[in-house]
Amino acid sequence: MSNELFLLNAASLKLVQVEKPAQGGGQAGAPGTFPPPTERILALAKVMGELGVGLWRARQSLEKDAEGEPVDRRMHRALEVMESALKQAGVEVIDRTGTNLSLGHYRDIVVVATEPSADVQSELIVETIKPAVQWRHGFPHVAPEVVLVQPSEVVTKSPLSTPNA
Repeated sequence: MSNELFLLNAASLKLVQVEKPAQGGGQAGAPGTFPPPTERILALAKVMGELGVGLWRARQSLEKDAEGEPVDRRMHRALEVMESALKQAGVEVIDRTGTNLSLGHYRDIVVVATEPSADVQSELIVETIKPAVQWRHGFPHVAPEVVLVQPSEVVTKSPLSTPNA
């Protein structure tokens, strides 16, 4: 078995080969060795991203439908169980609605529309069309890596531009 290490590139979601020193004699199953990941990791990341977005949409729909009406406890509990399972697998779904974009740079946001408004003093996310999904993963002897599986698609409001006097 070759002594190769592959990592998942967060930007392209492609496997990248990295040099790794020999450990444990280089035989499969020896201490300190593990089989290199395959394309299944990419498929798994995409599936987890789709699950995260689907659960987020179901939660949003349930909350909108529940305004003034009784909530179906079984549906609410089922969503909690699925969200918990994804969280245990290292998946985080991030809804940035209400985030002030002037406070920092967010690598997980794609602005799909901006509405000029006199109501705001700085650029603000007013609607999340699709949440960001991150996956924290790693092996026991490698520090965890956070991979952006799905960037957030958002609508923002920005202050009206004022002409120079």
